Amino acid sequence: MSDRADLHRIDPLPAVSGRRGRTLIGGAIGHFIEWYDWGIYGFLAGVFAAQMFPADNATASLIASFSAFAIGFIGRPIGAFVLSPLADKYGRRRLLSVSIVLAGLGSLVIALCPTYAQIGLAAPSIIIMARLLQGFSAGGEYQIAITFLNEHASARHRALAASPQQLSIGLAVLAATAVSSLTTAALPPQELTAWGWRLPFLLGALLSLFGFYLRSGIPETPAFENMKASAEIRLGSIVKSIRQFPKEVFIVFVVQMNGVQYYLWLIFLPTYANLVGHLDRTSGFVGSILASIAYCLGVPIFAAISDRIGRKPFLIAAATCFLVFTYPLLSLLAVPSLGFATYAFVAVVGSIFVSLNNAVLGTVFAELFPTRVRTSGIGIPYAVCAAIFGGTAPAAATWLQGIGGPLYIALYVMAICLITLITHLALTPETRGRSLD
Repeated sequence: MSDRADLHRIDPLPAVSGRRGRTLIGGAIGHFIEWYDWGIYGFLAGVFAAQMFPADNATASLIASFSAFAIGFIGRPIGAFVLSPLADKYGRRRLLSVSIVLAGLGSLVIALCPTYAQIGLAAPSIIIMARLLQGFSAGGEYQIAITFLNEHASARHRALAASPQQLSIGLAVLAATAVSSLTTAALPPQELTAWGWRLPFLLGALLSLFGFYLRSGIPETPAFENMKASAEIRLGSIVKSIRQFPKEVFIVFVVQMNGVQYYLWLIFLPTYANLVGHLDRTSGFVGSILASIAYCLGVPIFAAISDRIGRKPFLIAAATCFLVFTYPLLSLLAVPSLGFATYAFVAVVGSIFVSLNNAVLGTVFAELFPTRVRTSGIGIPYAVCAAIFGGTAPAAATWLQGIGGPLYIALYVMAICLITLITHLALTPETRGRSLD
């Protein structure tokens, strides 16, 4: 029987017993740490920019610091191409341990890096290398973890069991926000600039160490063990096998394009509201916390419902909501005297739309591919798309706002949604109930 035919058999995996909680947390914690690291860097870049990226003015230093942030996205496709086939050959658990160690090492290097005044150009070079290392790690973390969680889950509750990974994104943003706020509030400005900004990065390294401890004690997935027992696995055959699934690879790429909406609503929206509506940053901060909470509530709820009615309705609903409501929502922010209530409404509604998509996308990805190429089939198109659309979303939105206002940003999002809807209606199958074994 072919791999494509095997995908349609409903043959639930055996339920994980005993270490269920540790397995769920161990699978999701890497994604939490990844987003915590990226959030901390984004929040504190303005604090350490002058120390690591000195320039004639503060703006130039900040731009250089954020450039190093963006460089991290370059490491993602590299990590996906290297780590994904290794996970398909040697196992999900082993590579999850590798990815979390690399992420923690990147945080530790940033935390301990000497300043430009101490070692000159080596300082920004070290920061850039650490960001590339974190990007490399992130390029393997997502697909390996989502494969791991889905392969451990029963077919009946698969999306709900895998939802902790997507839930961890919102929790990580909340944690990074809280740690940054506490650090800046607890330390005087001089101490914060001198050494205090390093503490959140040290915390990220410690979290990675804890994650490694968790992952060292969790079992390999039944699906991978069954595959390993039935056939010899070769790296070359894994890479070649991906070519047999061009439609599935294309679907992953298109679905991941909708990460633009995530970056716009949960990351960039406070800056956008300040830019176009002069909303004070404190109000933007509080509104974004509410949006993250709404996202965290939406993901497991929609995931559980998708286990009953299917994944495809949620993918279509998310794209339709953004297609119809992006321009009206962004227009509400583009008023000279923007109030908190309006901003909070826009932020929360958009985050719920994002959770419609994110509640099911990881499970859909896992259900599209057979075990032998699952991690590679997900990871490579996912990472390439994230590098193209994810890292550029804030810059693209800023540029589009400058040349055409909220209409141009909305048209960009609407074009992505239109491509997505056509893909789902014409190509994307309903995957609920497919066997992953």
